[in-house]
Amino acid sequence: MKNEFLKIGEFLSQGNHLSELFNAVKNVRRLKILDIVSTVPCDIKELQKRLKNSGYYHSCSTISEYLEPLLKNGLVKKEGNRYTSTLYGRQINAMLKGLTLENALPKHSGCYEEFVLRELLHGAKSYEELAKSVPSLARVLKRLQEEGLITKKRSADQVFYFKTKRRFNERLSPTERKVLTAISEAGISARQLSKLVGINLRRTYKYLRRLGDKQLIFNKNVPLTYELTDSGKEVANFLDELAMFISSTSNLSALNSGNNN
Repeated sequence: MKNEFLKIGEFLSQGNHLSELFNAVKNVRRLKILDIVSTVPCDIKELQKRLKNSGYYHSCSTISEYLEPLLKNGLVKKEGNRYTSTLYGRQINAMLKGLTLENALPKHSGCYEEFVLRELLHGAKSYEELAKSVPSLARVLKRLQEEGLITKKRSADQVFYFKTKRRFNERLSPTERKVLTAISEAGISARQLSKLVGINLRRTYKYLRRLGDKQLIFNKNVPLTYELTDSGKEVANFLDELAMFISSTSNLSALNSGNNN
């Protein structure tokens, strides 16, 4: 077991391991192979037979190609002429139960889609916020929207009003003061403010203009943001759980390595 942890540590120490792993598990045939060898060690012929029983008809050379990323990322190991999952592979296989990423995320990608999904777990983000870390963002967002994993958060009210810090000693009318008091630090749209103070939208704009003339409020456009759908949350939570598992496994491998030294 210690030797296996040391070997896994070598895989995890590679800077691109997370993206390589994401790409490896986005193929339903690889996942089936991983599931099979997590149960029983198999040589190529046995794998071919078990895959055929599950409806996958492949030559031995094609199966070898599917195995390659699983071997490369430390999920599967070869013992003699048989393939079996590593401890690491069995854990990943258990985490993947009931979740298929093949159609949801592009294959052989830079995993920018995965990055965006994990970022949106922390809340809605604007295009500008995401563009700081993701190249070709427009294409990435389009893919995720087409797969129903994210949605554009639209609002009929893109202009929000905020209080200034200016001290105002002159007298305000009761309605002006009511409108000013209703504006929170987080800002508010005119439509929301209208409902909150109980006056119609036209009158709300009139009082907002008065308060603006007195430099007690200011307005700014709030950008459109992107957020996860329910399906997106499921995939993003898995990706985040997988990333945290890799991090903890990496730390454990380093600890075992230090103990051996």
